[in-house]
Amino acid sequence: MLFGSVKFSDKLFRKVNDDEQVESPGMKYKHYSPNTQCVLVEMCPTQINKVNALISHNNNCCVLGFAEDMEYINISRDRFICLGSKKNLQEVSSNIFSSLIKVDKLNCDLAIIEGLEEKNLGLSIMNRLVRACQNNVV
Repeated sequence: MLFGSVKFSDKLFRKVNDDEQVESPGMKYKHYSPNTQCVLVEMCPTQINKVNALISHNNNCCVLGFAEDMEYINISRDRFICLGSKKNLQEVSSNIFSSLIKVDKLNCDLAIIEGLEEKNLGLSIMNRLVRACQNNVV
């Protein structure tokens, strides 16, 4: 082991109360988040079905999703914001903030965001997306 063990905060993926201490301000305060209400769909075998179900119940929504899933998501291309490829998490991490800014420009009532596996760089990406969604995860 080169650096020893790494301990992740138990607050990494949950809402933090105002009176709780955190390791960094980004864990507690909203920043770089759209004004549009956002919901994060956790990565699971039925992720696409969950996204499509949310779309069917919301007339004015957009999707932040992955290139591989674009053809399976039932939304017009002008309402799909591509985060990049699930196979290139560097690309996804580079696109997060600009994609979140695009959400508000679409004037939607809801932004549905596809989640990733919470490992390696995906862990950081998911933490950022959970915060952008204000812990609204399905």
